[in-house]
Amino acid sequence: MRPKQKEAVNGGVTKAGSNDAYDDVNDDDDFSVVVDDDDAEKERKAGDDSDGDAEDDCLRENLDNCCGENVRGVRDCACCLKQGTCEVYRGCRHIDCKRWAKNTFNKDSVKNKFPILKWLPKYRLNHFLGDVIAGLTVGLTVIPQSLAFAKIALLPPEYGMYTAMVCVFVYIVFGTAKDVNLGPAAVLSLLVSKFAQSPIEGDPTYAIVLSMMCGVVQFFLGLFHLGFIVNYVSHPVLESFTTAAVITIAFGQVRNWLGLEGVPNEFLDQVYWTFKKIPETNIWDFLLGLICMIVLILLKKMKTTSCMKRKSSSIPAKVAKYLVWLISTAKNAFVVMLAIVTAYLFHISGSEPFSLTGPIPSGLPPFKPPSFTVSDGNSTTYDASDIFQKLGMGVILVPLISFIETMAIAKNFGRKNNYKVDKDQELIASGLANLLGSFTSAYPVTATFSGSAVNFQSGVKTTGAGLYAGALVMLALLFLTPVFYYIPSATLAAVIIVAVLDLADFAIVIHMWNVKKIDLVPWFVTFVLGLCFGIENGIILGIIVSLCILIFPASRPKVRTEHAGSRFSLNSHGSEASDCAVLVIEQGLMFPSVEYFVDHILDAVIQGGSSAFKSIILDFVHIPSVDFSLVQGLEQLSEDFAVMKIRMFLVRVRHPVQRVLRKSGLKGYTCAADVNEAIQIIKKLEDEEREEEEGEEGEKPEIFVVDSDFIGHSGSSSSSAIIRRNASIDVNESANHTGSSNDDVRDSTETVGVGEGVDNLSYHL
Repeated sequence: MRPKQKEAVNGGVTKAGSNDAYDDVNDDDDFSVVVDDDDAEKERKAGDDSDGDAEDDCLRENLDNCCGENVRGVRDCACCLKQGTCEVYRGCRHIDCKRWAKNTFNKDSVKNKFPILKWLPKYRLNHFLGDVIAGLTVGLTVIPQSLAFAKIALLPPEYGMYTAMVCVFVYIVFGTAKDVNLGPAAVLSLLVSKFAQSPIEGDPTYAIVLSMMCGVVQFFLGLFHLGFIVNYVSHPVLESFTTAAVITIAFGQVRNWLGLEGVPNEFLDQVYWTFKKIPETNIWDFLLGLICMIVLILLKKMKTTSCMKRKSSSIPAKVAKYLVWLISTAKNAFVVMLAIVTAYLFHISGSEPFSLTGPIPSGLPPFKPPSFTVSDGNSTTYDASDIFQKLGMGVILVPLISFIETMAIAKNFGRKNNYKVDKDQELIASGLANLLGSFTSAYPVTATFSGSAVNFQSGVKTTGAGLYAGALVMLALLFLTPVFYYIPSATLAAVIIVAVLDLADFAIVIHMWNVKKIDLVPWFVTFVLGLCFGIENGIILGIIVSLCILIFPASRPKVRTEHAGSRFSLNSHGSEASDCAVLVIEQGLMFPSVEYFVDHILDAVIQGGSSAFKSIILDFVHIPSVDFSLVQGLEQLSEDFAVMKIRMFLVRVRHPVQRVLRKSGLKGYTCAADVNEAIQIIKKLEDEEREEEEGEEGEKPEIFVVDSDFIGHSGSSSSSAIIRRNASIDVNESANHTGSSNDDVRDSTETVGVGEGVDNLSYHL
């Protein structure tokens, strides 16, 4: 129900020059206060008897949260309801369940949850060809990398291929970024080795359970739209964690490159024993690994040569360029095949100078739920409680890191190809990939930069390219595992070292020094502690330090103290309020900052002397919302100021804040539109006090009375007010005086407006 316009009489205060009291509510930046009159309150209460009126009442309470339209009722907000975006509608007490169900379970929402339905009906031959080329090329890249990354996770090589197989099929249905390739990654494999290392060597049970828990966490985060949580992992922390992980991974592969045995997994011990065992280096492994790394780097540079950029119209030149591009893109597979051939030639000649991968079981993994018990074959059995105790913070940290990497890669390629990535849907896709992957003996997955880059460079058309990449991995498991026996460990170490070195970024340190030096603190904490005590501990402590840096300014709000006379003057009166201080709160106030805020104000008043100030003006322009703790702090200030005989004014208060203050019943303050209005009120009060002190004989001082709803109603303000000038009327009698007609009241009152010397006057005695 839309209330009728009323004149500002008997407590009804309306903005001067406005046609409707609700005009103020539509703008959060308008700091005038709207005070409903008695009749409007009665109409509002009467309206609660019907559903439509109750909805309107709910709208009146929540107009600030609406879509910005000039809303007068639920039916007027149909544009928002149709899209399901109106916060007001969702906050109403009377919700149309049928409309909600229709907006939630429609064709568009189903397509958003199953993105394959968007591109599959439009799938054509050119899409098929692009996806086949990209999928097969990615498969050639993924197979050797998955074998290598499984070693980082301290698992048998076949589990890397199990991990790379199922996740791509899930992402075809639920993924939104066509360039993204899910699979095992170096950094996540390192985290798996830290959190999910089984007490039995080579046992994958802990890693498989971790994959299932990652899937559950990610799925529900996406389902309930909680993807914003990852925003609290700052960029310096993430970059430092990645750099520390790269150093840990790369140095961890040195032992495989040199063919060393008996080197522990912890980084500091690893460094010590690696250097100690250098004399035991297998020279053949060293030479093969060095050659593989040189070839990988050369093949990587080959794509950026001037010959590849040069345009040519001849068919032989085009074929040659395509072959060079294919070999350069699938460089890992190319180098691994050359190493296999080399090792096999030595084998048939009767010698095996290289350390080989060894036998890998053929066939696909069984589809079964994860096991929650592990036995070492003797009398020791580890149950679910032991497994979850070992996983610890990995249940939270691993899915967050997995999702952060996925979103970073997806957004990067999304910007290049001009498509939008749905954060919550990506969480659901990653969650289902990890959850279903745990049924096929996979460990946690994330987006891989190398696989995604190959997709992009190959001209992938849809997420359907994962079908061909996954099929190639399945074929390799079925038919090529005997060949994998001859893969030298030094070659896999070279593949890993070359792949991860590009992820390290030390230049960011210089950039942070130039931008904001405090960001170096979480970077160094994450980096140093990650290397010394494990990257899992480093990132946890880095996140804590980063959050402390974020929270500390909120607990120490900046309050700028200004003397009113030095900045604000009353042009209409030509005078200043010299005993008034203006405190500008330059950021939001919530519960961590309340104690500091109250103490700061009281200290400022005490240091200046309680008699130095008669009025304190708090500028709330930067306060978008308040909580219970701040209301309690304002109540404490009000009580202390009452003892000191200091008036408290709140100016430029936003409507949501005004509403909370009115409902809280806070007393002892006056709300004004701006500082000038507050100073005008102070000036009037000072004039009254001066006249009372002079005490002219035979004449009582004039009393300025604001209407009934206005007097004693803390926090009330308006753009204009009706002031009765009557020396013989008591304040309470005036407040209860309602018998006069509007014309009589208009005759006996004086309306003070903007053009009459008092701008936006509102106060109470």
